[in-house]
Amino acid sequence: MSGIAMGIVLFAALFHAGWNYLTKKSLEKIVFVWCFLLITLILYLPMVIYFWPQATLSAKGVSCILGSALLHALYFWTLSKAYEGGDLSLVYPIARGSMPLFVTVLAVLLIHEKLSVLGISGITLVVLGIYVIHLRSFAGRSFLEPFEALHGGASLWALSTGVSNGIGSLVDKVGVGSVYPPVYIYLMFTGVWLLLAPYILITKRAELKIEWQVNRNSILAVGFLVTFTYTMILFAMRMSPVSYVVAVRNVSILFSAFFGIHWLKEKHAVQKIVGAILIMTGVIIIGLSK
Repeated sequence: MSGIAMGIVLFAALFHAGWNYLTKKSLEKIVFVWCFLLITLILYLPMVIYFWPQATLSAKGVSCILGSALLHALYFWTLSKAYEGGDLSLVYPIARGSMPLFVTVLAVLLIHEKLSVLGISGITLVVLGIYVIHLRSFAGRSFLEPFEALHGGASLWALSTGVSNGIGSLVDKVGVGSVYPPVYIYLMFTGVWLLLAPYILITKRAELKIEWQVNRNSILAVGFLVTFTYTMILFAMRMSPVSYVVAVRNVSILFSAFFGIHWLKEKHAVQKIVGAILIMTGVIIIGLSK
């Protein structure tokens, strides 16, 4: 992996953790998401107009766009729910780390891919990291707490986020083969925004105004970063093997843990840092094992 590609991926990882940090800080998470998606659609409209002549919308491509929009709407919904009740340093590593875990398991179950020893090691580290990140201490009496936490609440929402994002990524992999990527991404985000619109406009109108007044700058920043970070990853993928790019970008897990502990003053710092490192390492190993 070249130094330039490495730098691009690391900056993308930092920005991805950054917009999740701003989402966690927002007042009404799902309203914040809907607002920054609108900004994204406005900011990147000129780019889509420019690339539109290169796009061909086949039935297969449209189906993928619709399916991906539904899955990403679910992704943003579950992510918002997770951040309502959970720490950034807990939710982000679980949501991010469980995505390749579920994709790998689905690949084994559905298309009968075989797991290498390296892949099994990566999965083990992710599971162990998710366990450790729920510990309040390393004392013996705390060892059963992670199992209780996974019964519901933020952890379950975070795992649901990983599932929806993982399946959505598989759909996107097929979709960008049929529709030019910038157009595909834009139409997918348009679908997400439209799917969330009825709920926001009917039940969250008052919160919509307040969110914009309080977090206008954050909404504008995230509206730019959401698509920009993904575009950076696409450029990096053209310069280096995809497996390396996907693996390195998960350094964002460590960034998120730092943001949550250092800036948001979230508790149980040692356990969360150790868990985040285990999850990040496991995800990198899974990526490099393919």
